Order: sequence, then C-alpha cells, then structure tokens
Amino acid sequence: MDSSQFSDSQPKYDAIEQMDTRGATCDTFRVKLYGKLHFLKRLKAEYAGDIRYQEALRKEFETGYRLEHPNMVRYLSLDHDGILMEYVDGETLSHRLATNPDYFKNRKHTDKFVRQLLDALGYLHSHQVLHLDLKPDNILLTRINDDVKLIDLGCCYTDSFPDTTGRTNAFAAPEQQVGETVDVCTDIYAFGKVLGLLPSSNIYNKVIARCTAENPEDRYQSVGEILHDINCKRPFLRYVAAFIALVAVLAVCLVFITHHQEPSPIKHEAPTDSTVPSEENQGDRSRDSVHHNHGPVPMILPAPVSNPKPQLPEKDDRTRFMEDVERMMDKAYRSTIATFCDSVFPPPIPTPGNAWADASTEFHNQTAQVAERLAKKYPSIPETTIHQETESHFQSLVSSVFNQMRENAKQ
Repeated sequence: MDSSQFSDSQPKYDAIEQMDTRGATCDTFRVKLYGKLHFLKRLKAEYAGDIRYQEALRKEFETGYRLEHPNMVRYLSLDHDGILMEYVDGETLSHRLATNPDYFKNRKHTDKFVRQLLDALGYLHSHQVLHLDLKPDNILLTRINDDVKLIDLGCCYTDSFPDTTGRTNAFAAPEQQVGETVDVCTDIYAFGKVLGLLPSSNIYNKVIARCTAENPEDRYQSVGEILHDINCKRPFLRYVAAFIALVAVLAVCLVFITHHQEPSPIKHEAPTDSTVPSEENQGDRSRDSVHHNHGPVPMILPAPVSNPKPQLPEKDDRTRFMEDVERMMDKAYRSTIATFCDSVFPPPIPTPGNAWADASTEFHNQTAQVAERLAKKYPSIPETTIHQETESHFQSLVSSVFNQMRENAKQ
C-alpha cells in the first residue's frame, strides 16, 4: 500500500496491511507498532472529510476507551487517522458458522459462547451503553481457546452520545427499524436472533422466542433474566429422571415406615385369684393342668423394657443443603480461581491473557454441575432455589477475587 496516503503526523508503523474485512464507511488495517500487532480502523476517503462520520468515529472511541472486559476488544488511541485497537487473532462468528458449524453441536462449546456473549452484553448495559449492532460479523472467536470478543461500537447509544448511525436490519429490533425509543430490550432482541443461528439453537427455543418478541415489554428485561432461565433450563429427560428418582425415594420411605411401625402392646391376662400364687403353687397348678386337662394357665409376660439410645435431633434438608452448597462451592472455587488472589488485573501487557477467562469459565461450569448434583440430592428443594444459591456464591466469589486482583494491580 502507498504510505503517502497517511499524513506525516501519523505513527510510523513498523508494518501495515489492509484487511479484507471492512465496513460501509471504514477501512481496516493490521499494523505493527513497536513489534506488536494492532488493529486500525479509519474512514474511507469519501467519508474522511464529513464531520458526521468523524464524530461517529470519535463517539465509538470515547465510549470504548472507558470500557474494559475480557470479552470485548480494547480501544487504545484516537487520532485524525483513525482508531487504534488491540488486534484479535480470530474469526467472526459468521465465518465459524460457515466453515465449522459442528463446533456448536457440542453443548459445552455453545454454553461457553452464550455465557461469554451475555457477560459482555450485560457489562455494556451496566455501563449505560447499548450496542445496537449485535450480529455475527461483530462477534469474534479467538483462535486460542475460542473466547468471545465483542467488537464495533460504531452504532452504540450512550447517555453522552444519543445519536446513532446505521443498523443491520436482519438483527435490528422492530422499534429500532422504525426509529422509536431503544433500550436494553433492543440488544436482547438482537441476541435472540444471533442465538437462533447456532446449530444447537433448538435447546434455547423458549429463550429465543422471548428474546425476539415483537413487543419489547414481552421480552426479557435484562441479561440477568436470560441467564436465570438458561441456568434453570433442563431437558425433558432430566425432568423424567428426577420424577422417577423422587417416586423411588418416596416408595423406599413408605416401605421403611410400614415395616417399622411400633408393635402393638401384648395384652396380659390377669390370674383368676386375687392374690398372685407363689412359685410352688404355680408349679402345682401347672402339674394339675397337665394331669387333669384343665387347660393351660394364662402366662404372665413381663412388660417389654425399652432403653433406646438418646438421639440428637436430625438436621432438616434446608440446613444440610446450605452446608453442602458451602462445601461444594468452596471446593470448586479452590480448584479454579482461588490462585488468582495473588494475581493482578489487568496484566501489565495491554491485552488481557486467557488464564482468568479460562478459570472463571471453568468455575461457572463446575457451579452448574454442583447445582445438578444438589438437585438430585435434595428433590424437596425447588430447583430455582438451588440455582439462586449456587449462582449467588459464584458471583460473590468471582467478584471477591476480581476486586482483589485490581487491588493487587493498584499496589
């Protein structure tokens, strides 16, 4: 490429290469600066002198620069030449679906993708930012570990930059297409459309239907609501298995109770005489009954003596359940993210590594497994309660470690 297209004040890149992926108004480049790859986005020549597009580029940078999330691309600098961002070695979701659709037939891969995308989207919303152009071309999957990286805030909406430019009609919510007020539900609609493209989308049919409802009031009102439904989702066969297990437990309990009923007390017949005969007289009577066939003398049995061992009151299911939650979640925490308490975030290099993302994802996977085991062990406790407790512990532990990492970085 002719380097004369760049002004003399631009950074002197070690190398620059135009990329095939480009937008309607911008060209994209892979550049090397101080030996490290970066991503450069700049306006096409026909739009470079238009103040509207210049301001749109500035809006994107100023919005993205204050955000920092492991599943979002980082914005580094802005000058008259364009926006400089971290370079992500990966491919778009569109390309992955076209070249390797079997990747998403693995439930574990799909679950990881959905949770990371929702995590990034929820982070945006918590910082008063609407993406408004969520689509497969704006979602990258890294070549290492297949992590999600959400890109392109060119159409975003914030309190400071309410003017939005452009949309993708195939993923835009109805209110966005007719110019009505947009909100969190607008991004949730686009998320449902993206989810519907996955080969295993049938397992999320109800979630997709609610995300893409025509009326925004009928959609999920937050990313947290989507996560709650996904966490509580169980295939039909699991419900059947749980029901059979519950019936089996009740049957065993019924048999146990039936066979351990307290025996009826033995009725003792009193002797005919008002006085209790002596042993000698009893022996005579016994002999008489044998020789004279007067019938047997009623036997007087001593009353049964019971000396049960004192029993401590048993813990109820709720108490045992809470103890198991603490124990099992602590075990999962120690095997995944506990060691990060001595780490820092962000790392000293501009691009966060994958170690934290891997560990926190594995911790969440183990949290889901803990919930499944608890649901089987405590059929009397509602599944929603089980998922709320495990997710609460997960969020608390992740936040604690993440805050500790930030404190370590400050020190």
